[in-house]
Amino acid sequence: MNYRIAACAAFSALSLATPPTACAAGLTPGMYEYTVKMNMPGMPAGMGAQTFQRCLTAQDVAGSNAYSTARDKNSDCKIKDLRESGSQFSYSMSCTKPEKMDATTKGTVTATSLSMDMTMSMPDAGGTMTQTTTAKRVGDCK
Repeated sequence: MNYRIAACAAFSALSLATPPTACAAGLTPGMYEYTVKMNMPGMPAGMGAQTFQRCLTAQDVAGSNAYSTARDKNSDCKIKDLRESGSQFSYSMSCTKPEKMDATTKGTVTATSLSMDMTMSMPDAGGTMTQTTTAKRVGDCK
């Protein structure tokens, strides 16, 4: 499989991953800058890194939307085994669409930042991939 396609498919599937009952433990509403870095066997260093800004509302941080980066209506990813303790969280995820993938995520959240590391197995992409997502508050929403 083409590595760029695999990376895009993985990012698309992962970016909708929203823990169903998560609460972003005190994260302050506002504009956040997210940086997503993906590492995949055979992929050139730096390929797959994306940075974007997103407004997180009070509703987003009171629920689980702060843990996601976007929504893909074509994905069927399901979150399970969500655990939160103070500023730490973890969960596992399984998908069959847009392609088969299993993942585990661990992260931390503060009042103004979010960091999470995901390890994913995608049989069609040739191995284990990792994704690191960080977000930091950069001001109020416009």
